[in-house]
Amino acid sequence: MSSFVLDAYAARSCPVKTFHAFDPTVEQPQQPHDESLRESFSGGSDFRDLVLGRLAATDGVVDLRGMHEQGASWEERLRAALEAMGAGAPLILGAVLPPDLDGHRTGRPDALVRGADTASGTPGYWPLKVKPYRVTEKQLRSETLQVSTLDAIADLRPLPDLRYRVYREGALIELAHHWRLLESCGFASSQPLAAVIGDDRTGSPSVTWVDLTTRFIRTYSKTAGHKLRSALERYDHEHGFRVYVADAAQQRTGVDDPPAPVRPIRVKECEWCAWWQVCRPQMDDDDLSLRISKAPLDVRELQTLLGLGIRTVAELAEADVEAILPEYLSKTGHRDRAEHRLRQAARRARMMAHGVELERISVEPIGVPRAAVEVDLDIETADDGSVYLWGVLVTDEAGSRFEHFSRFEPLTPDAEIQLAVEFARWLIALVERHPGVRVYHYSDYETVHLRRLAERSGDPVLAAACELIRDHFVDLFGFLRDNFVGVDGLGLKVVATKGAGFQWRDEEPGGLASQTWFSEAVNGGTDAVRASAKQRVLDYNEDDVRATLAVRNWLTAHDAP
Repeated sequence: MSSFVLDAYAARSCPVKTFHAFDPTVEQPQQPHDESLRESFSGGSDFRDLVLGRLAATDGVVDLRGMHEQGASWEERLRAALEAMGAGAPLILGAVLPPDLDGHRTGRPDALVRGADTASGTPGYWPLKVKPYRVTEKQLRSETLQVSTLDAIADLRPLPDLRYRVYREGALIELAHHWRLLESCGFASSQPLAAVIGDDRTGSPSVTWVDLTTRFIRTYSKTAGHKLRSALERYDHEHGFRVYVADAAQQRTGVDDPPAPVRPIRVKECEWCAWWQVCRPQMDDDDLSLRISKAPLDVRELQTLLGLGIRTVAELAEADVEAILPEYLSKTGHRDRAEHRLRQAARRARMMAHGVELERISVEPIGVPRAAVEVDLDIETADDGSVYLWGVLVTDEAGSRFEHFSRFEPLTPDAEIQLAVEFARWLIALVERHPGVRVYHYSDYETVHLRRLAERSGDPVLAAACELIRDHFVDLFGFLRDNFVGVDGLGLKVVATKGAGFQWRDEEPGGLASQTWFSEAVNGGTDAVRASAKQRVLDYNEDDVRATLAVRNWLTAHDAP
């Protein structure tokens, strides 16, 4: 096997990238392809710098982060790290670890924390990573984690009733990589612990400690079925596969090469991957992973279909699902409701093949309740989540009219409550005048925010408005979900345009776009810019509630004799 090394990110990242990176017949992309950079660009570097800056101020720390910028060679940085570990420094930042050539590893953890000594009595260390997201969640009677503070990082204490978020296992895979490097150079503690400092946005960051040998990550294999594995077991499997892939790639010459051990499958990671320009030409335009974007099948499900000779939408549309189910289910036990997911994908494939964008799946009446006075409700939120606009379309015997309760200004928590109370008073008064009124919304976004504000404030007017939800509010999304399937999902924009034939006035309607318009309405450089952005938001919100009315009328028309 040829000599090469992989960094900590490789084991948690797409193996196709590893294959391309070591394939001498493939031109390397000009832009960086380190996916950890994306995390940094998304605010991770600022959070990491903040945390490591705090740690750098603690007693006895050895901070090696600036050596590269100061012109130190790799050998000098490595020597400094080994000296610090050999001296038993309590905390080391930015240490370059010796490469493990036999294990094909290289890496540099954010920090090393002095832990229990090694089995031979030399200083032992635990690796640490800083991540810009929450890493724990509630689980009663859980006792698997420990915690420490930034000021006393090696003072570990139990962290009860919380567990590690399994979908954040990528951070643990990186830490397991660094743990294997510490083992290779003789500085791994006799206790296999690793730390993640996550951003819980509730105060000072804390240090969450995970035992790398604790089996809590649910995985699936053909031989063992469902099984709990540890972070080290997960890492060893993933790293080992990428070593195999890299070695196979290095053997390629461009002449009579065997088939690659991996093939491109479009996943979310492709959106920012520099290798997409290499992968995309290798994929059929009708590839399942390219075309089915809503409730997509995962990599293993797609690979299973590939093994059954099904790669494209056209092939899945023509497939006999009943015939392939036994073998398919035997290899996709890692997913709950695997049969439902396959049937759903097959239905979408048939719809695509026949040019159908929305398809009804029910035969009973849809039964959307109607009223003499109807209100369509839609809210708009700023990028901090605060509700700055409650928009309503009131429809009665006189026609439809749009009204709104809004504040085009940065909202304090109190101002957000006051605006919600203003809307709630209006709604309560309307219900008092028209007891049979119905309030329509699309999904639970509006009701969740109304309840959140009522709970946060304890305001009796908001509490009274929440009491109306059970008898007066109607979630139209539930009627769509129970009666239709959509190739591109069942979002309001999809259903209103593809089903009800409604069109938004704005060329780029969307919730995220409206947050930008709100910012311009508040902070624009001129009165004209601010006024234009404000009107754009109001027009967009009015179109949203008119779209809800259009969808409601379309659903009712399905029940007409």
